[in-house]
Amino acid sequence: MLASELKYSVELGLLLLGMTILLGPIVALKLRIPALIGLIAMGTIFGPYVLHWLRPGGFVATVGAAGLLYLMFIAGVELDLKEFNKRRNQAIAFGLLTFAVPFVLSVAVGAWYLDLGVNGAALVGAMWASHTLVAYPEVKASGHDRNPAVGLAVAATVITDVLALVVLAVAASSAAIDDTAEVQASAGEDGAVPLWLGLGILAVFCFVVIPRLTTWLFTHLLHARTERFMWALTAMAAGGVLSLLAGVEGLVGAFLAGLGINRNVPARGELMDRIEFFGNALFVPAFLVSVGLTIDPAAAFDPSTLWLAIVFTVVVLVGKGGAALIAGLVFKLDRTEAAMMAALTMGQAAATLAVAQVGISTGLFDERIFNAAVVTVVISVLITTYGTRFAAAKMGPPAVQVSRLGDHVLALTPVETGTAERCARLATAVANEDGGLVTPCAVSTRSLPRDEAKELLVGFENALTHLGHDTEAVLRVAESLRAGVTELAEESDASVLFLPVPHERLRRELGLGDELARIGATAKVPCVAAAIGDPEWQRVVVITGDTRAFMTAEDTILAAEVAQRAAAGLELPLHVLVAEGTERPVLETEATYGSYELRAGATFDQLGDGDLVVVPGHVIADAGFVDRDHLRAGLTHLSMLVVADAGRLASIRPPLYPLTGTISATR
Repeated sequence: MLASELKYSVELGLLLLGMTILLGPIVALKLRIPALIGLIAMGTIFGPYVLHWLRPGGFVATVGAAGLLYLMFIAGVELDLKEFNKRRNQAIAFGLLTFAVPFVLSVAVGAWYLDLGVNGAALVGAMWASHTLVAYPEVKASGHDRNPAVGLAVAATVITDVLALVVLAVAASSAAIDDTAEVQASAGEDGAVPLWLGLGILAVFCFVVIPRLTTWLFTHLLHARTERFMWALTAMAAGGVLSLLAGVEGLVGAFLAGLGINRNVPARGELMDRIEFFGNALFVPAFLVSVGLTIDPAAAFDPSTLWLAIVFTVVVLVGKGGAALIAGLVFKLDRTEAAMMAALTMGQAAATLAVAQVGISTGLFDERIFNAAVVTVVISVLITTYGTRFAAAKMGPPAVQVSRLGDHVLALTPVETGTAERCARLATAVANEDGGLVTPCAVSTRSLPRDEAKELLVGFENALTHLGHDTEAVLRVAESLRAGVTELAEESDASVLFLPVPHERLRRELGLGDELARIGATAKVPCVAAAIGDPEWQRVVVITGDTRAFMTAEDTILAAEVAQRAAAGLELPLHVLVAEGTERPVLETEATYGSYELRAGATFDQLGDGDLVVVPGHVIADAGFVDRDHLRAGLTHLSMLVVADAGRLASIRPPLYPLTGTISATR
């Protein structure tokens, strides 16, 4: 092969990309500068303005463009949707604010300092009103990625980028630009859909089609983790393509696609680990190298270019910093959180370079503005990197995250034949509300040989996988079931224990069994004991018990939460039976209500065969006398979940007084 043919080959591009990704951080570490800058610098050295080994439109640039999509995609997948929903209005407000302040400043600079006219000034505003989460890996490494301020900055990214690209589309159309391949904004021409319609289609695809299609594929077809990873990449690409068709940059669609599959990728799961590993190892570093390819050192150090870059940098600092300061005051965040928001949103790359390229191609910008924009991007990378490090250091060690109920469900493998699938449905219903992980486990003891335990575990893992859940089974060998489960729960940082109880044992002995009772009494996390009856579930019924004491009230709240999750996950109606003289539990979902009398000595007759009954642990432990035979008969057609907080799940002892009493529908 001729040297000229080798120069821009895929093979050489892959070799040089590997060298830059390996050497860039090492050199940066020696010079005590951020690894991001080392990667950008290596891209400049190998690029078309120094050694001429890499070119802007070659293999590395293509992988780098994919890396930018991947960076936004990861941000969408990792976004804590539950926390975001709590702060949704704040996120939208901050997104608008962190767009508007730098936009106004930039337009003023473009109109009065650069004398660009309306369209040119609007493009300058679009350049610096957006931001790119270049320093997000730094924040994640610091452990502050679940801080509310970080969530606001992440959510604001898509708002600012969409608005910036809408401004780009309007300004480009006003300038009578017809080249849609370069601009991606002349909506309505050459078969392109109008911008408003394209964005609507993109939103429906990412928030309706992708979640449902992902769930169906994970449930019916894609059971191997490799297949699911490839679907994640496909969903990202599909969002990017639709975004381009809508007339905006593909990074917007990639972020929304990440949000679309968010609930199908547990934060602690192996699939999330693979998505992060692939991005951090290849795609994101390739993006930073590709940024370096656009830098011309000779042009960058021209005095007029440097001065304009300083002006642009001041606009970014004042605009983004001012917006974060205002938001911090309005939302009552502390100074370090406001500083983190400012530092994260000061990063510039994606939309900035896209707008700059459009400006130069249409003649609205001259070379000086384009080169100054590239220099400002590099400066902003330095600022956002050091700024996030500084803010993270000032914030101190990450706050200990209080585990939510469904963060990590450690589910003991059921031994009763035919219940694995239904136990899997219940465990995933508890976890899915928080985007959590279900880990099936089995403990091999003297009474349960390893081979038998492994066989049961494989069946339970398959049941979870075929429900679309990403999971990894754990087999433990221990002296006792209690020792194996409690130690594993502590090691794996479980948020709740799911303990299947053989239904026949429940009916025969009216108890959990000694081993499960010991687990419930010593566990350091909440426990859910599940006895699965034969009939298919028709509704979920939660019985509140006596809530007049502190601990019993806590268990009732926990039982109500489990019941709500079960009803939502199983798509069943929820019915609440409230003990007379006590308050109704606060629910977030729609439910019907009934009442009953404590210790009235009535029967199970009012409960239907298809009821999934959820009771707090104190209902079981503090019961008065009811005929055992009557209880056994009542449990014949009922499935039951007994819920208690850490250390409070005692063995079931007859009778169950809140399952007794006069039950009457009130509304």
